[in-house]
Amino acid sequence: MKRNVPVNRPKETLIEGAQILRSLLEPQGFRFEFRGEGESSGGHFAWGEFIRGDRRIELHFRHNLGLVRYHVGDESALHESYMRELGVWRQCEYPGFSDEAIGAFRELKHDLGLAHDFTSGGAQVFRKAAAKESVGARELGTESMSAAVGDTRRREEMKAKFREKRYSEVISLASELKYPDQLSASERKMVELARANATHVGQ
Repeated sequence: MKRNVPVNRPKETLIEGAQILRSLLEPQGFRFEFRGEGESSGGHFAWGEFIRGDRRIELHFRHNLGLVRYHVGDESALHESYMRELGVWRQCEYPGFSDEAIGAFRELKHDLGLAHDFTSGGAQVFRKAAAKESVGARELGTESMSAAVGDTRRREEMKAKFREKRYSEVISLASELKYPDQLSASERKMVELARANATHVGQ
């Protein structure tokens, strides 16, 4: 039986999730540091980092594990950008569709096991991902950036609605995306499952 972790306790859940990642990252010299918590329009949140020298893995938790960003010095890349550059995106489990908040940390632990380039290597692939992400950000105009930010929010809402089995709302949010081609493979699969389930239950 799955043990659901209260999603209204982001600090406690983040710290518990970090314990899952420690068994993989501490042997590589990383240590976890809780950075803070606060309140925003989206609700209560908490964040922390695994650190080793100038390398950091940044983690943010609100209702679920959200932003995961890798840093080496002044360079940084999002989880998806980095995994794609590594060529392992199709093998990745995060972000998945776990019904429990803590499940996302288990998914991320799996993916980090594929990131030897960052955890124990020279980070050459990471630097390529960071450079591409930086160029892409500069090329986005103000209007496009706003649309992309809106899409990020919609994609997070889609995952939440999917976990709640509100499939028609997942489909509606997907139709509002400005950049549907930016959906990850797992997100595309989620929309397909939502359409199939909505048809099945007549939503």
